[in-house]
Amino acid sequence: MYLHPRYLKKSDWWLTGAVAATLGVGLVVLSSAVLLFGPATAKSLMIKQCTAIVLGLAAGTALSLLDYAELRGMYWFLYGINIFLLLLVLLVGTEVNGSKSWIDFKYFSVQPSEISKVLLVITLSRLLERQERLQAWLDLIPPVLHVLPILVLVMLQGDLGTSLVIAAVSVILVYAAGFPGQKVLAALLVCAMGVAGLVYSHYHFGVNFPLQEHHWERIHTFLYPESDPGGAGYQVMRSKVSIGSGGLTGQGYRQGALHQLGYLPFHHTDFIFAVLVEEFGFVGGIAVIGLFGLILYRISNVAQMARDQYGALLAVGVGAIIATHVLENIGMTMGVTPVTGIPLPFMSYGPSALVSCLLAIGLVQSVAIHRDTLTFGKI
Repeated sequence: MYLHPRYLKKSDWWLTGAVAATLGVGLVVLSSAVLLFGPATAKSLMIKQCTAIVLGLAAGTALSLLDYAELRGMYWFLYGINIFLLLLVLLVGTEVNGSKSWIDFKYFSVQPSEISKVLLVITLSRLLERQERLQAWLDLIPPVLHVLPILVLVMLQGDLGTSLVIAAVSVILVYAAGFPGQKVLAALLVCAMGVAGLVYSHYHFGVNFPLQEHHWERIHTFLYPESDPGGAGYQVMRSKVSIGSGGLTGQGYRQGALHQLGYLPFHHTDFIFAVLVEEFGFVGGIAVIGLFGLILYRISNVAQMARDQYGALLAVGVGAIIATHVLENIGMTMGVTPVTGIPLPFMSYGPSALVSCLLAIGLVQSVAIHRDTLTFGKI
């Protein structure tokens, strides 16, 4: 494909800059967080993270140069790949922290559910674009049947966090495609009441549901955070203390006492935001939240300028993935959302999640670059 110079001019460079800045901050914070593991392990983790950044940037750049319209013809192929990868991890996957979500290749591991979110955005957006009517409840049957197999396969892995992200992204895409907002709110209210009823019946009537024990522990910790401070509630309580100890400007780079002494579990993955605030304080936390705000603003801007509904839905879907991850991850570090193991985009350690996020940004850039038909005359 010939790369016309106007393609580069049409890229959203504010989005690129915001993502680059967030990646930079993430590497700085991660380089402090991994010190606890010793020099050899710390070096290995940083190399893997940097390698993931390089791979993600290369793949994202390649995807941005591809006209996203060409993905329409790959609809069933990509959907089949999504189902295949999720089935494969159930067959040969490795269990980590209660979730069978990883495929171990000896020298590195891959988490298919991360790329599954991006593939779902691509295929569900295509389905919604093709659907002529999306007003009545019965009109939801095709998108529900599209999402349900993926959601079930992820839930069978024991990955409740990713399941919630998939559900949230799907709802946002359906709304963006034109389903009435009043009905979306009604459905969400019914679901919230249903979940509340299930949890209530579990605690008060002993009714069991197909959730693993560590899922119920996380729910219990969220509802009663002080009930088991030395057990299930340990993570959240230590995270709150870490955030509080950061004060206005933090304790300084590599000076965060709690995580450096090993009192903050999963500090380089799930609770990286607590490490950030402990070392760089309220100012550092707000700065990173501001970067995520800029990323989401630029993605919404791309969605508004997209040349067709498909491009707009792709951008909305990527924005929904990042927004749900940010809200859930930062929320759980503060104890306002349940602990689900959702990483903080571009910052938490996790090569699979990092590559997937950069691929998603590449998809948004493709929508920006190809937002109108280019003429190959004068620049």
